[in-house]
Amino acid sequence: MGQVAPLPRLIMFDLDGTLVDTAIEIAHSVNQTLGEAGFDPLPQEWIREWIGKGTAWLFATVLQRVTGQDKERASQLYDQYYPRFLQVYHDLTGIHSRPYPGAPEALEALRSAGCQLAVVTNKDRDLSQRLLDSQGLAQAIDILVGGGDTPEGKPSPQPLQKALVDAGLGAQDALFVGDSSNDVQAARRAGVTVWAFNHGYNHGEPIAAANPDRVLDSFPELLQRLGVEPPLASFSF
Repeated sequence: MGQVAPLPRLIMFDLDGTLVDTAIEIAHSVNQTLGEAGFDPLPQEWIREWIGKGTAWLFATVLQRVTGQDKERASQLYDQYYPRFLQVYHDLTGIHSRPYPGAPEALEALRSAGCQLAVVTNKDRDLSQRLLDSQGLAQAIDILVGGGDTPEGKPSPQPLQKALVDAGLGAQDALFVGDSSNDVQAARRAGVTVWAFNHGYNHGEPIAAANPDRVLDSFPELLQRLGVEPPLASFSF
């Protein structure tokens, strides 16, 4: 599996597409809201490619697509229906999502090894907390930086920098694990080593094209690369 990396004091994770597969329920939420607005549903594959830049950007992109790039109409619909989309998504959060295989066990193992754990995401903070709670992951996370917690979201370095400040650590003490080019860019700008899973949402492009420091196939591989033994029992709190 290659050389074992030094164990970071802080490991930061993206959420959607990294820890949890949320594409199905995001697509359900988008299409239910579109239906209420009088539009036909969009293919899940399209919506999946728009995940990763936050709910506000995703919904604005959806409206631009269904209105044929009519920016004025899309803006009016956004003001009218974005709050409804957030409510629908809030109600559906956790119903169709599932952690990626090995994710809960990896979080347990990393905490046991002495790492602080953070989630750094562009997803609305309240939705992020609800998702973590629904999947039984919240108690594993020491720090949550969600959409709106910094003036700019990823690919700006600000969310990662906030997590570092909250942890009381420097960039050299941390590793960021994501799944998209936004994650890689944010980590580079923050001076943080970045690894990326190839199972997530990278706007239809192979994550290797974003040039992370390492591409990962699975959570067991993440642990192996860090020299951390997996837990003997299943993850539970």
